Amino acid sequence: MLTGSNVATMPFFVEERVAFSHGSSETSAHSKAHMSSIARALRATRQARVTPSLAPGADAAPLLGRGARGGRVGRVGACPPMSRHRTTAAAALGRWSPLPTARPALLDRGVHAASAASATADATRDRSRPDRAPTAVIALGSNQGDRVGLFREALRALRASGVVPRSHSSLYETAPAYVTDQPAFLNAAVIVRVEDESVGACPVKLLDVLKRTERRLGRADGGRRFGPRPIDLDILFHDAGAFENDRLVIPHPRFHERDFVLAPLADLALEADAERKRVPNENANANEDPIRRGLRVARALWRARGGEANVGTDAIRRVAPFGKNDALRDWGRNTAIMGILNATPDSFSDGGALSCDDADADGSGTDAEETLSRKNVDVGKAVARAREMVADGALFIDVGGQSTRPGATRVSAAEETRRVVPVVRALAEALRNTAACVSVDTFYGAVAGAAADAGADVVNDVSGGTLCPAMLRAVAATTRPLPYVCMHMRGDPHTMQSRALTTYAEDDVPGVVGRELLERARAAAAAGVEPWRVWSDPGIGFAKTSEGNWDALAHLDVVRSEMARGGAGALAKAPMLVGVSRKGFLGEVTGHKNARDRDRATAAACAAAVAAGADVVRVHDVAAVVDAVRVADAVRAARRRRRDRARRHAAETSSG
Repeated sequence: MLTGSNVATMPFFVEERVAFSHGSSETSAHSKAHMSSIARALRATRQARVTPSLAPGADAAPLLGRGARGGRVGRVGACPPMSRHRTTAAAALGRWSPLPTARPALLDRGVHAASAASATADATRDRSRPDRAPTAVIALGSNQGDRVGLFREALRALRASGVVPRSHSSLYETAPAYVTDQPAFLNAAVIVRVEDESVGACPVKLLDVLKRTERRLGRADGGRRFGPRPIDLDILFHDAGAFENDRLVIPHPRFHERDFVLAPLADLALEADAERKRVPNENANANEDPIRRGLRVARALWRARGGEANVGTDAIRRVAPFGKNDALRDWGRNTAIMGILNATPDSFSDGGALSCDDADADGSGTDAEETLSRKNVDVGKAVARAREMVADGALFIDVGGQSTRPGATRVSAAEETRRVVPVVRALAEALRNTAACVSVDTFYGAVAGAAADAGADVVNDVSGGTLCPAMLRAVAATTRPLPYVCMHMRGDPHTMQSRALTTYAEDDVPGVVGRELLERARAAAAAGVEPWRVWSDPGIGFAKTSEGNWDALAHLDVVRSEMARGGAGALAKAPMLVGVSRKGFLGEVTGHKNARDRDRATAAACAAAVAAGADVVRVHDVAAVVDAVRVADAVRAARRRRRDRARRHAAETSSG
């Protein structure tokens, strides 16, 4: 089950120079043991690349790009000089290769016209840096006010300033360090691309953008060191490499000792990392760019400190906002159950169970839709059924307004709204004093928006945004940060079981599913849906043969690993929903042709899903599966305890 959390955290800091001391006694003895690996990595980079120092006040100083790899020399706008005592070392680590950007795109995002003109002029020059290459890794932290809301506003403000998120970590909530008498912190990290090259190429100019955003969101200058703050936006790594002046040091001199920094960084990877299955040592590629190297070092340090064994403790939790008051909840220990509530007359398993005749159908729909619309949902029956499922152990009630079984008749958004919104509104009120969440099962953006306004807590989309172009924008626009369940499907219910759509490259169903889910998650992020709101669903029964369904169910870990290999960030560790209830592939192996006779097979398949890594299972009969799910949870917990002991032992051995 996904559970609530009131644990506190510590903010990320790549602080302004005045905010820390290199000789701080706060640096732990444990962290010092890992500094040698960072030093080796940075030393190798110094030996491989040499970049000339920035001339003070130079408006367009020529800076070496990927010189060691034959890159061209670029030009950027003015950047304040580095501190005298570190100029040579920091510049030697630098890789300055600006990203060309066209003027209209910059102006659309509110970038100053002068910056746009400068960037447009540079865009005509040949660049060695790949298009859309990342610029920096930024940390977010907050422990005042609406922390999730502040994160959302910060990401929107950064995007408006041309600082575009590319990959986002999960959200983490951890106990405060140094100053413990303060509220919980929420933390994350994001890889960004800065579209104005004169800003992106200069770490201090990027810092200025971050500080302006902080002030806009209520952060006052100064304040208590390590104390409460509404928002922190700090540069952890930069494309330029190491940098230091009187305001800023990159990378942060203490990032290596803070779990609340390392855990989000460990979520992040660049796409090309998918081809790097194993790196022999930290010096394996001296020409590796600073962001990739920094992330790799952070992952190694996180594993050396115990890694995932630390998550779920009082010190740090991976969380997501959902449910009543958008509380932060964690997941992965007890599987949540989603009960199916079909407000439809034609679902494959229980269509019409909650219907009553409607003598007032207006005759305005298609013949098929008009026939179906004569059946209204009895809201009283729906509420009673939902209460029953919650009593049996359901955490989610998923309200659907049309069938998506193979060959189902598609109904309009207006008809689906008529069916589901009254039920959603009634359930939101009826379950208001419970922990249960109301989910809307729809692929229409208009229905999702109306259901959200009526009190829905989750949007569950079987199409992953492919059947309605308005869906992703509608989810991005919800006032509350509702989770968006992005399911894998190809085609639509009429075409999804065709030979073409059930054929997967190299017969690798779970691998392809993971990669295609990542594409849909990126589309959601591009539409403005915060990445940590996106949950995954492998789409059992959709665009898959019977064998393909079993392959996907048995290898949910492969679905996750493929997303991670592609740089999925939060998605790879987000809650995964699996729906196997009463589906045809279960009937094929049990011999039960009637869907209602497949509940015992459903319980077994749900247990298998939990063992394979599911966090939520979607079922028709909650009571029939709850015991099987709890037993599977107990087995998974025993496996995790053994794995966590091994991780902690390895961490203690390496630090000792």
